[in-house]
Amino acid sequence: MRRMRLLSAAAAICVLASAGGAAPILDPAHITEQTLDNGFRLVIKAEQQWGLASANLIIRAGSAYEGEGQTGAAHLLEHLLFEATDARDDQRIGPAIESMGGQINAVTTRDFTYLELTVASQYLDEALALLAQAVFEPQITSVAVVREREVVARELTDRLDSAGGALDDLLWASAFSVHPYRRPIGGRPADVTDLTAEDLLDFYGRYYVPANMALVVVGDVDAAALGTRVAELFGAHTGAPVALPEIAPEPRPTDVTVAVDTRPSAATIVSFAWLAPEVEDFDEVCAMDLIYTVLGEGRLGRLHAALEEQDLAVMSDVQYLTQRDRGLMIITALTAPDKETDVRTAVLAEIERLRAEPLTQEQLDEAKRVMRISYAFSNESYSDQAGSLGFYEGLGDYRLAVEYIDRLDAVTPELLQQVAIEYLDPDAYTLAIIRPEPRPGTVEEARATCARLSVQG
Repeated sequence: MRRMRLLSAAAAICVLASAGGAAPILDPAHITEQTLDNGFRLVIKAEQQWGLASANLIIRAGSAYEGEGQTGAAHLLEHLLFEATDARDDQRIGPAIESMGGQINAVTTRDFTYLELTVASQYLDEALALLAQAVFEPQITSVAVVREREVVARELTDRLDSAGGALDDLLWASAFSVHPYRRPIGGRPADVTDLTAEDLLDFYGRYYVPANMALVVVGDVDAAALGTRVAELFGAHTGAPVALPEIAPEPRPTDVTVAVDTRPSAATIVSFAWLAPEVEDFDEVCAMDLIYTVLGEGRLGRLHAALEEQDLAVMSDVQYLTQRDRGLMIITALTAPDKETDVRTAVLAEIERLRAEPLTQEQLDEAKRVMRISYAFSNESYSDQAGSLGFYEGLGDYRLAVEYIDRLDAVTPELLQQVAIEYLDPDAYTLAIIRPEPRPGTVEEARATCARLSVQG
């Protein structure tokens, strides 16, 4: 699932009290879809209130599909889409949307890239015309590439200067040995500065074709009129259907891999990662969503009780993002250096507990209630709903967002335990550790130098 907001008990009670008998948030009765002759997909959820509309344009062109020597191309190309200009006043697409009182953003993921915008409904026609121009008439010139790759390289350098960015890269690079998920989504600064306009044009030509795109619109719109307008804007463009590259699955780990780095800090960060279900195994995805809820749902989560209440960690966090292929279930804790071993032991004890002790029906029902509430709050706005539908359309089918709660409710204690046993092996995982940089001239410094960025099979 997309990362959802977890709520306080008071908010939960309010939501549950008001939601009884209500239609589902992503009500399929309000959703229409069509596929244009050129393969372009359109999904519309019409709502007659608020006078707003949100649109997500998804291109199945994430960093996992970059070819040899193209690392960072997906993200750099996303930046270049904003070079598109409004023919009326020569404004670039960002300022043009903002001049309508709207908002626009773009994101590159491992599996797809998307542009999202929200405008008053009367400006949706103009905004969609700008989106079509951005993806079908990009300004991929040598001058633009040189300028934008410097901006992106600075962003990536800043990210690596942060402990969170360094830890994330270390963890994914260590957890994957063959799958392209191991690469940073935006590439590394050196990768990006080597990219040329020819590299980007090659990537663009392969993936930025109508049959590899989808538009999701949620808001105060007339679905029939919008369908006609989208056909005019996006239906006239041609391009052969895309066969996404076959990516060899990541082998299941058979041992513990430990990767260590040091940074100038007083704290230690430990981050565990296990391979986790891919979107095709959606019932297992729902079970893993419930597992991360049981472990990491704020003060009610088991890890808070095991780590923070016991004064072993300052904070703990659990993450799991559904992806096209197997991604990662990640547990991270920030702790004092002398408590690292105790934290590692406590985390693995909670993993063993999930595998050995099935949740009671009452415990599972509580986790489901939390997920339903989080789902509701994460789909409050039109932009949230377009994001949810677009996320799953990017992975294959928007209907998974519609079915999500029903599929979640169908998870049994037995399935949850089965998923924990299958994926969360306490003897086969990746552990990334960032430890404080030792003082110069000490024995600890010498040891750290030997251990830095080490990988032990």
